[in-house]
Amino acid sequence: MGIRVGIDTGGTFTDLVAVDEASGRWYLAKVPSRPEDPVGTVAAALEAAEFETADVSFVVVGTTLGINAVLTRSGARVVFLTTKGFEDIPFIQRISRKYHYDYSWRKPAPLVRRADCLGVDERMDEEGNVLVPIDVEALSSALAQRLDGNRAAIAVCYLFSYLNPEHELATAALLRERFPGVSISLSHEVAPIWREYERGTTAIVDAYLKPLMDDYVAGVSRALEVEGMEAPWALLKSNGGHALSERARERPAHLLLSGIAGGAIGGAYVARARSAEKGIVLDMGGTSCDVCLVVGGEALYSSDYEIEYGLPASAPSVSTKTIGAGGGSIGWIDPGGFLQVGPQSAGASPGPACYGQGGEDATLTDANVALGRLNPDFFLGGRLVLDPGLSLGALARLGSRLGLSEVDAASAMVKIANENMANAIRIVTVEQGIDPREFAIIAFGGAGPTHAAEIADAIGIARVIVPVNPGLCSAFGTLAAQVRVDVVKSVSLVAERTTGAQLDGLFRELERQAQSDFAAQGALARAADVRRSLAMRYQGQNYEQEVPVPGGTIGDAELAGVVDRYHELHEAFYGYRFEGIPVELVRASVVVAAEEAALPPMTSDGDGAAAETARPVHFPGHGFLETPIVRRESVEARPGPLIVESMDSTVVVPPHWRLEVAAGGILELRR
Repeated sequence: MGIRVGIDTGGTFTDLVAVDEASGRWYLAKVPSRPEDPVGTVAAALEAAEFETADVSFVVVGTTLGINAVLTRSGARVVFLTTKGFEDIPFIQRISRKYHYDYSWRKPAPLVRRADCLGVDERMDEEGNVLVPIDVEALSSALAQRLDGNRAAIAVCYLFSYLNPEHELATAALLRERFPGVSISLSHEVAPIWREYERGTTAIVDAYLKPLMDDYVAGVSRALEVEGMEAPWALLKSNGGHALSERARERPAHLLLSGIAGGAIGGAYVARARSAEKGIVLDMGGTSCDVCLVVGGEALYSSDYEIEYGLPASAPSVSTKTIGAGGGSIGWIDPGGFLQVGPQSAGASPGPACYGQGGEDATLTDANVALGRLNPDFFLGGRLVLDPGLSLGALARLGSRLGLSEVDAASAMVKIANENMANAIRIVTVEQGIDPREFAIIAFGGAGPTHAAEIADAIGIARVIVPVNPGLCSAFGTLAAQVRVDVVKSVSLVAERTTGAQLDGLFRELERQAQSDFAAQGALARAADVRRSLAMRYQGQNYEQEVPVPGGTIGDAELAGVVDRYHELHEAFYGYRFEGIPVELVRASVVVAAEEAALPPMTSDGDGAAAETARPVHFPGHGFLETPIVRRESVEARPGPLIVESMDSTVVVPPHWRLEVAAGGILELRR
């Protein structure tokens, strides 16, 4: 028993949530992020929390380091080794286009230079048999010329290596002998799946991030030592589980969504607390907005993540849609003369104009200040005083180009940002055949509760849930996350020609591997839940659906039941089924996850109750209304309009909504 710490490093702020498991006391902190010094930001959050560092028993960190490096192309130089004749695969990519009729659109640039893609004399067949033995001496000579003393990471992806990794292992042995200290990523370890393009890009991403992640882990370890902490620490993975830092650094591709996964886990935790079987996580911070579905109290997961259109990373991850909409999102005018908001962001430095740190562009934060929604004297609990005059000046400059007043420009910015976020929700619901009106929005992040009710209006949703300390919910999710191991294996089976015994042997092998990885987490690996699934499709289809597989021994009857379930899922999703067409089994998955830890009720980081006040607040269709302003600590159920202020966020309750206070201090808005 000791203090458990969860840290979420966002693009604008870094948040910390910690709980003393013995006393139930909570510690909260929020500090500006420093993208140029991510380790220093973690140290600053620990110092701001003001607890006894010697009492810390465990630390979990969710980091945006990986995804930021990929998006800004600031990772390591990668040398890509692949089967001779397939060197151009990262550049050919797929034949699909993001915009069918836009001739100026270009495929995303790979994370490797064409000159660093080397073909290797080796070849396996489609069953994993050796056709051409690997020539390690020729490979060694080619690499010596290519590396030439320069630091580089090596990504290896040979054809059919997921069936037989012999040549990739031989390459790794050669590299470790001839080039000690070089970073190596093997595709059969990072993504043991078919489709060489997806497997290759994932190996490249892993290699691209590995030196960076090695430095980060070493830096955070040193920072924890300086703070006097000897406790183990872990990194949050894209799949919503965590792994000890020394283990997690071995698979950087599995950390891409580390900084996003905490929000999904925190949102799912709150959904379960309010018995919201169907929820839409809306995590809106200073730079971006992340949307994730929660079904049955669990965040939805995906077997891959698309960094950019056509640039996938095939690693288990929470299924999210991210758009550039946050408090720092900048309002600008496109060449057609239309107002746009984001994805450009003012970030933490210089930040919105009202920060007074040199920012001149009008941002969503400036718009909300001008509309009376944010209290300039109580931003971050008063620790950062905003200047409304600077907001109005920035909005005046933007509005003058549109023929709009400051207030009209601010209102237009809010409407556009809300519609962008509503569209993100439609993408993960309506476009997937899901009716969003059956869901509740779980709104958090510093800006989420400010915009959630109006976003719900745009979609027809009638319920919004706001957790305690919404601006720190992603850090809470990092703290609440448990050890989770995902093991995936591509297979090429036809259900009608496969026996239950074959499938049973396959899953037992995967479970042994998953349980071994899980046990490697030591004392963190508490009692575990094991889940199986199969990716299935009709013969001739190119995409598949995940179907749960029951635990225990799999016989022919159990296999037939899984096939029946696939038919049902296909019909529910597409409206029809093909009874007479063979069903292919293309991927088997096993998840081993620790049981959820029992956490005491979270307490608010407020400064105590304050007298109710009022100020003019602008609402669409109503203009400025004299609106009651209350602190989160003293709020009671009442109809809107209403503003609820807290250290980390502001809840806006429009006139046609009602605020309710649920158990544990969770707020609910009902339309």
